[in-house]
Amino acid sequence: SFTGIITAPVVEAVDSTAAGDVFNGALLKALADGATLDQASRFACRAAAISVTRMGAQSSAPYQHELESFPS
Repeated sequence: SFTGIITAPVVEAVDSTAAGDVFNGALLKALADGATLDQASRFACRAAAISVTRMGAQSSAPYQHELESFPS
C-alpha cells in the first residue's frame, strides 16, 4: 500500500480550469495500465502540472509523449 507525500512539479500556472479533471483521468489511465498507486499518482501530478501551464480545459490536457519527456 502507499503512504507518503508526493510533491507536484513546480511550474508557472496560467489556468487551473482542468487540473483536477486531468489529474483524475491520468491517475485512472496509469492504474488501468498496471501502475502502482505511487507511480500513478506521480504520473497524474505531472499531467496536472502540464495542464495548468496552458489556457482552457480540453486543450490543456497533455499528450502521452509530453508526459514521458516531462521531468519527474
